[in-house]
Amino acid sequence: MSGGMWSARERGALRRVWFFQPRTQAQAHYSNAAGREQTWTPWFACFLAPAVRAVGLEPRLIDARVDEQWRMSVAALGEGDVLAASVMTGAAITDALEASEMARARGAHVVWGGPHVTLFPAETLAQSPAHAVIPGFGYAGLLLYLRRLTGTAPPSAGSDPIILTEADAPVLAGPDVLRRAHPGRTRAGLIVAPDTTPDLDVVTDWTRYVNPDVAIAGRTVNYVTSEGCLRRCTFCSEPQTSGHSWYQREIDRSVATIGDMLGRADATGLKLHDPNFFHDQTRSDAFADRFADLVGLPWAASLHPADLQVMPDARLRRLADAGLCRVLIGLETPVPDLVKLAGKRYDPAGIPLMARRLADAEVRGMFTFIVGWPGADPSHYRQTIDAAFAIREVWPEHQCKIHFLEPWPGTPIFTLLRRQGGITYPQTLREWARIDYYQAQYAELHDAAYTDVIRQANAELSPYVDA
Repeated sequence: MSGGMWSARERGALRRVWFFQPRTQAQAHYSNAAGREQTWTPWFACFLAPAVRAVGLEPRLIDARVDEQWRMSVAALGEGDVLAASVMTGAAITDALEASEMARARGAHVVWGGPHVTLFPAETLAQSPAHAVIPGFGYAGLLLYLRRLTGTAPPSAGSDPIILTEADAPVLAGPDVLRRAHPGRTRAGLIVAPDTTPDLDVVTDWTRYVNPDVAIAGRTVNYVTSEGCLRRCTFCSEPQTSGHSWYQREIDRSVATIGDMLGRADATGLKLHDPNFFHDQTRSDAFADRFADLVGLPWAASLHPADLQVMPDARLRRLADAGLCRVLIGLETPVPDLVKLAGKRYDPAGIPLMARRLADAEVRGMFTFIVGWPGADPSHYRQTIDAAFAIREVWPEHQCKIHFLEPWPGTPIFTLLRRQGGITYPQTLREWARIDYYQAQYAELHDAAYTDVIRQANAELSPYVDA
């Protein structure tokens, strides 16, 4: 092997691509009603598997979250295999490093993608065992890279997605590069997904991805109909990891796939993991109607507080009648000045009314908050806790969670703090693996006196926190 690519002999021996899902180690914060960590489908594997089949290779899955023998599976890889790891910032990096080191030592090819890679493509390539990294949504990049590995790649074009390999000179991938990593843009940041159906056969045992969820259903599974976000929240890395784009999949195809998945899993509820599902009213209404007609099970999704505040009661009731039973709402803070700092653009004085309107429609809310805002008065900790408990008083079926601010690279908050100086950020993969927004990582931002107070509050505000 030379220059990070395989020789012609090695390309000819290529047979399988193994998607690797690391453990997220989040049981303390995302335990389900049965007391174990919620385990959601590794959708990156299902959505990327068609790219693998398109070049004549076999897609397989190793999920460290559900397979205690995952190390044995990785140890069995060899020169005919590619290990493709999806890596998010935090504890998942630890397993990704271990699996990749093991696979590479046995002659397998290693490629990384996912949120952390998109934020730090060049740094990840330099510090990980990966032969290549692919920032962005992944499908087009993986397809092109596998074609290169198998010798079937078309001539390079200026619109090709970004792929960094060991043969490349060092590159610092900035925003313009990241935007080019998300092909298919049509207008104003909107991206229409490639016309592919996720390969559900990659998951051989769907019972492993069924979760008892007290707010949705006893057998809940998840799906993703869109990725990215066109909002401009100052603390969130989603605009950076999505190239300031919203990547949406066609509704009818999504509902058909969901119906197939629900049958395989014998599931009784659905949780959509779209970052901002209700961004487009027409699209979300179309999903609700189609899902109610074809499936008719309870479902949950994310809802921006500004969208809820302008949503007529009649529409909210219509969505509830179509099965909507829970919404995730990122309030972030009840303090008006901090709402502006967060870029949320909603009126926090309306929080009690939002909670009441949802209760009247019998739609449970999971309301999330953040503490540790730069320059904030120390009283914002208590104001946040009080606001969360006030929501529970409106309706005990509502849930709340309070997170500690993490200044993610590429966000306006990060830029502000970096200019101010005085904070040391992680520089290595091992350091990024320790990131956990349920812990106060930065003493310069957080009042240590509130660390345990917040954790205790979370234990009372949500059934998914094991304090």
